[in-house]
Amino acid sequence: MDPISILSSIKLGVSAGKSLASLSKEIGNFFDATDNAKKKLQKKGITTSDVNSVAYDRWSSEIKAAQAEKELQEWVCDPTKSGLGPSHWQTLLKIRREVLQEKREVEAQARRDAIQQQEWIITIVGILVLLIFTFIGAAFYLHFMKWIDLTDWLP
Repeated sequence: MDPISILSSIKLGVSAGKSLASLSKEIGNFFDATDNAKKKLQKKGITTSDVNSVAYDRWSSEIKAAQAEKELQEWVCDPTKSGLGPSHWQTLLKIRREVLQEKREVEAQARRDAIQQQEWIITIVGILVLLIFTFIGAAFYLHFMKWIDLTDWLP
């Protein structure tokens, strides 16, 4: 969704008498939308023929998201509108940073786990291949030394 429309729904909810705590999902969606706008701006590898329009769209969405975030900040910091103050905005930003850090840690752990799983698979496959080649080599050696006759085992 667009950060501007999410911001307007937050304002409508508060004006209808809802508390900010009950609007936590909408506030989270607002920050997700602004983060997505920032990520789109940083995204590379445009495959369209009209690079300028894509660049302008990303730039305008980044500007809209920044304006919406500033408007939310002003609204939260103004005690006459929200009943809160600047300390609440700082608390919200602190919690947001903590959640982003936790998300990054979870993603990094998932990458480490995937790498570890790949290493285990490669190790097990390597050991199995080594055992198979060892068995085949030993069978041919024993056949060469005439201790066993492989033709007895083949159809």
